[in-house]
Parts: sequence; structure tokens; C-alpha cells
Amino acid sequence: MRGALITCSVIVAATVLAAGQPAPTVRFGIDNRQCRAAAVKGEWERELRERLPEFVALWNTVGPRMVTAVSTLTGRPFSPAGSVSLTLCDVPSNSFFGTTVNMRFALRSFTPSPVPLRYKVDTAFHEMLHEFIGRHVPDTSPLLRAHASESRCVANHLHLLALQKAVLLAGGDGAALDVVIATDSALPSSCYKTAWGIVNASPTAYESFVRELSTSGAARQ
Repeated sequence: MRGALITCSVIVAATVLAAGQPAPTVRFGIDNRQCRAAAVKGEWERELRERLPEFVALWNTVGPRMVTAVSTLTGRPFSPAGSVSLTLCDVPSNSFFGTTVNMRFALRSFTPSPVPLRYKVDTAFHEMLHEFIGRHVPDTSPLLRAHASESRCVANHLHLLALQKAVLLAGGDGAALDVVIATDSALPSSCYKTAWGIVNASPTAYESFVRELSTSGAARQ
């Protein structure tokens, strides 16, 4: 099944949109069209098709409050309408051309130790945040200057991970946050482990990054 879509509404219109505008919609679908030939096994696709409704239901449970929390914490509108592609291609999750989440390691048919499906929902949220972060991190960020020796990957994730942490804590999702930190930190790239180390350098370190998002003045153009 290639490119099949399941659609669900994010029920936060009154919080993140002006009155009278339609509620934003996030469309989740399986898209393996960019995979190399024979790169995806049939049993992987079957399991992902079977679990897609579970993924959407989980987003509908936690996604709206996470979207709302972004606006509450920063005072800025956040409306992640659009499509999320769930892929089994050998590519990392990314936000280059819309949101793409690699689902391989959430499947029992792919690995004997799959990550929780909730982690992949949090990954989708992480990728949705990139555009928001890019617009609202100040060009003259003192915090980025303080970490100027870090790689671009680390710098691009400091405010994002801090906001993701704030959102999960605001929603009482500390257990989910622990899984995100542990799983991110075990990824092959050391970027995420390093960024999480900075964000978690003290119990309140993340709050400084969130404050820069909410008090940075004009957004980047």
C-alpha cells in the first residue's frame, strides 16, 4: 500500500487560530515511493498499515495538547497543518520537504526491540517544530553565541529540544520525555545526545531557551 492517507483533525482551533478560521488538519500517511527497489519488505508494510490507525489515535490523544502548549509557552501561534509521511525507506526522520518520520524501528517485524509508538508521535512533533524554531530563534541569540563551538546540528536543536521538553512537562508527560531523551541520545549521530546534555545541564537550563523563543522580538524573515 503506497501513499495511502488517513486524515485526522487537530482539535485546537480556538487556541492557535483566529476565531472563525477552520481547524488545522494533520494528514498521516504511508509513503515509501522514494525507497530503493526491494528496500522495504512486505511484512514491514503490512505491520505499518495495521498500526497506522493506532498512530493516528495516539496523535489525537496527545497531539492537540502539545500544539496548544507551544502557543501557551511562547505566546506565538503554532498551527502545524499539513501532511506527515510515515516511511520505511532507509532515511532519517526529517522536515526538509514536509514532515517525514522513519517508522522502521517502531516495528516488531523490523527489530526485536522496537521503540514505543509514542516515541514516533513525539518524533513527528519534533519535526513539525523545526519551521517554528527557524522563524523564532533570534539571529543574535546569546545562548547560541555561548555554544558557538558546537556543530550546526547541535545548534539547530537546542531551542527545539528545550521547547519539546517544556511542552512534555507542561502536559504531565515526564515518562514520555524520559523515553525521548534516552532514545535520541542512543541515535548514531552524537548531535542529539550533545544537544540534550546542554538543554539538561541544570534543572532549569531549558527554560532560558524557551524564553528566547517567546521574547525574541521580530521573527526571522
